[in-house]
Amino acid sequence: MLAFKEWSYIVTALGKGKQSIILRKGGISEENGDFELKGKEFILFPTLYHQAEQLIKPQWLPFLKTEQYHIESGKVRIKYFAKVLDSQVLTDWGKVKKLDAFHGWKEEIIQERFWRWENKIQLLVLQIYELGAAQDIVLKPEYEGCKSWIEIDEKIELRGRPIVNRNII
Repeated sequence: MLAFKEWSYIVTALGKGKQSIILRKGGISEENGDFELKGKEFILFPTLYHQAEQLIKPQWLPFLKTEQYHIESGKVRIKYFAKVLDSQVLTDWGKVKKLDAFHGWKEEIIQERFWRWENKIQLLVLQIYELGAAQDIVLKPEYEGCKSWIEIDEKIELRGRPIVNRNII
């Protein structure tokens, strides 16, 4: 099953409807270092890998409790899945900057992602769904590392309640 790894803070923002976009450059372990959309439907896999509180807008932090996904050592709780509504590569920093109100990252991390290697970033516009029942899965070694996509062994039925996006772009 296809899973998209994202900071636990951002998974919470998506799950609360505060955020409905992802801005991604690509992980160190990605082929060619570039982000590639691997599927139009996937579970959100909350991770602490590279997560940095100082790179989240301070006004967002009180709403982004990440311990809900990492209750038990060696496991992660899956609560949400996503469907891609739109995907595009942005090459104009001005357009990227206009998206600031629609995500929880500080500008410095988005700048770093945009300017690294080439002046571009991938935008995903998402509809998020809350699963009928959260599922705890074991963190396996193959799930680790700096990569956006992983295939998990567990089967999770992609059915659930759509999250109302409060920040529509």
